[in-house]
Amino acid sequence: MTRDQLTRMENDVVRALVRALEMAHPHLTGHSERVASYAVAMGCELGLSKATLRGLRLAAALHDIGMLGLPNELLTAFPLTPDQRTQIEQHPRLSVQLVSRIHRFREIALWIECHHERWDGSGYPHGWHGEQIPLPARVLAVAEAFDGMRTETPYRPALSEQEAIAEIQRGAGTLFDPRVVAAFLKVQPILQPVGRE
Repeated sequence: MTRDQLTRMENDVVRALVRALEMAHPHLTGHSERVASYAVAMGCELGLSKATLRGLRLAAALHDIGMLGLPNELLTAFPLTPDQRTQIEQHPRLSVQLVSRIHRFREIALWIECHHERWDGSGYPHGWHGEQIPLPARVLAVAEAFDGMRTETPYRPALSEQEAIAEIQRGAGTLFDPRVVAAFLKVQPILQPVGRE
């Protein structure tokens, strides 16, 4: 199999998995693609290698794939009970269980697992802080948070672009790596992610 054929096959697998996620949880439609757009743009600004950028794109597309293991009513419940919150916080590990079964995706599994870790150590599943968290996971954290705030959910309206940017800025040094936030602020004005007006 040629490298081009392998790349096409990987892309097809990713598209199929993301489509399955969106069919199971329609409110996530477009989320993976938008997060990938933001993440790769930030990665370019941070000077990540081509290989790392490719892995980051794959990780961004697949970061929530573990949601397939959760019932849709759990993802739309509000307010969450402590047990429901614990179940939802398992999705990064469920994502890892899925992507690790595909040999070529194993190298991105840790980035996916850590995309809810926080710079100050308040995240999950490990409670890692600062540079303990792999840089691609820190990039994913900002990309996902921004898109999450810009997306309407059953329990809250979407924030405006400026409100979401302000929240990301407020999180620099606590929730998010300040260097990643600086990269986000540079690239965000020129991004037009798919599915977002």
